[in-house]
Amino acid sequence: MPPVIGRVLDVAAAVALSAAAAFVIVAVNGFLMSRGGALTGFRLWYSFIGRPDILGTMVLTALVTFFYLVWQQRRRPRI
Repeated sequence: MPPVIGRVLDVAAAVALSAAAAFVIVAVNGFLMSRGGALTGFRLWYSFIGRPDILGTMVLTALVTFFYLVWQQRRRPRI
């Protein structure tokens, strides 16, 4: 696999993990609320994740973290 595709997959995995963490928080909150049904948390999460500003923030955070880690590894001396 080319290194570029591996990096893209790393960023996509970070975005997916962020979305999953947000889903758990919102879904558990939806289950604990007295009104609504079982799908209230899912609907709320889906409307939250579908916003372009939220997706952009998740992708930007994953990219910055990834490139920072790559930069740190290149600066570290090999022993």
